[in-house]
Amino acid sequence: MFRHLAVGLDGSAYAATATELAIGLARRLGGIVHGVHVIDATFLEGAFITDISGAMGFEPFLNLQSQVRSSLEELAATVKARFEERCQGSGVEFTFQIARAGIVRGFLEAAKHADLLVVGQHGVGARVHEDLLGPTAGALLRRSPVPVLLVPEKAEMPRRPLVAWDGSPKALRALHHAAELCRGLGLRLEVLTVDEDASRADARLAEARAYLAPFDVDAEYRREGGEAVEQVLLLQLGAGAADLLCLGAHGHSRIVELVLGSSTDFLARRAPVPVLCATRP
Repeated sequence: MFRHLAVGLDGSAYAATATELAIGLARRLGGIVHGVHVIDATFLEGAFITDISGAMGFEPFLNLQSQVRSSLEELAATVKARFEERCQGSGVEFTFQIARAGIVRGFLEAAKHADLLVVGQHGVGARVHEDLLGPTAGALLRRSPVPVLLVPEKAEMPRRPLVAWDGSPKALRALHHAAELCRGLGLRLEVLTVDEDASRADARLAEARAYLAPFDVDAEYRREGGEAVEQVLLLQLGAGAADLLCLGAHGHSRIVELVLGSSTDFLARRAPVPVLCATRP
C-alpha cells in the first residue's frame, strides 16, 4: 500500500496536477504527502555562469551568480507556500523539503523513504518539448527503486484503472501495485492483455486471475487483438474509458533498463491519463 507519496514540485501546471492527485490519493489511503522542490545545482556552478556570461558578452560573475541564486530561492519559497496552503486546506499530513543538487539525484535522495513518486509528465519546459517525455520523468523511470506515477496536465482521481498484462516480471510488478491500489481505493481493476492468439491470451489471463486471488479485488479480464501493443492500449484510455494505466517500466536485463522500452516510452509521453509505472523490484 502506498503510504508515503513524494511529489515533485517545480512550479509547472503538470506539477500542480500531480500535487492534487497525490493529495487525493493520500487522503483516501491514509498516507502522507512529501513535497520536494529541487534547486538545480548546475545553475549555480561557476562553469554554467561563465558560459552564460560569455554568451551574453560581458564579464562573468558580475552579480549574476547571486542574482540566479536569489531567483531560484524566491521560486522555492513560492512553491513551498502554495504546496503547504493546498495540503493544509485538504487536511492531509505533509512535509516539504528543498534539495540542492542535480534534479533527479536531489529528488531521489529527498524521497528515499517514499513508496510512490508522483511527478508531472512534463516540467516547466513542456511547451518547448511537447512530444518528448520530460527529462526528469524519463530519468526517474530508469532509476527509481519505487513505482512512479506520471501525471498529465489534466487528471482526476482514478475510477477505472487498467493494468497492461503480458505475463512478464515487470507486468507482474505492475499487477501487484494495481491490486494494492484498487484494494485501498475500493475500485474494480481491469486486466488487459494484447495478443492475436486467443488461447495464449486466455492462458496468460488465467495466470493473472490466480495471482490476484488472495488480494480480494474485484477484477475483469479481457483480451484485445493487435500487434502494436502501445496503440491498442492508447485506445483504451481517456473519456469514458480507463482513467489510470498501470504497466511495467523496464525490460528483463540491466542493459535494457538503460533505455525505456518502446511501449512504455510511447505511453508515458502520450497517455491522456496518469500512468503508474512499476520500476525495479
